[in-house]
Amino acid sequence: MSEMSRVFVALAVTASLCAAAVPADAGDGASEGFYLRYCGACHGPDGKGDGVVSGLLEKKPSDLTLIARRNGGEFPFNQTMQFIDGQKSVRAHGDAEMPIWGEVFKEQTAASPTRQAEIRGKILMITEYVRSIQRE
Repeated sequence: MSEMSRVFVALAVTASLCAAAVPADAGDGASEGFYLRYCGACHGPDGKGDGVVSGLLEKKPSDLTLIARRNGGEFPFNQTMQFIDGQKSVRAHGDAEMPIWGEVFKEQTAASPTRQAEIRGKILMITEYVRSIQRE
């Protein structure tokens, strides 16, 4: 099997696993729903860092609508996923007030491959929503 074929198969499997992670009745608002559930209290419903608990935090949550602007107009999708799941630390979070959602999701589910796909699916959907709220 060629390298390109392997990449295609890996992408197809990943896409199907991520799709399986979303409930069938989730609808078009699923990404926003995951974002609001896991991120909205701190980052706010519009991603501007003004969530209901933001005033209680030592550091104000970042304005997620400016990620692309801060990166030369490109939204760093993979890097954003890594920040959400804790693979990369966010310097601005200082004492790590932001939950490492990858670990939180792992605690909520068994470590089976299907459950791991659910975790990646949630992180993917949150990242997709954050991408969708970028300001120019």
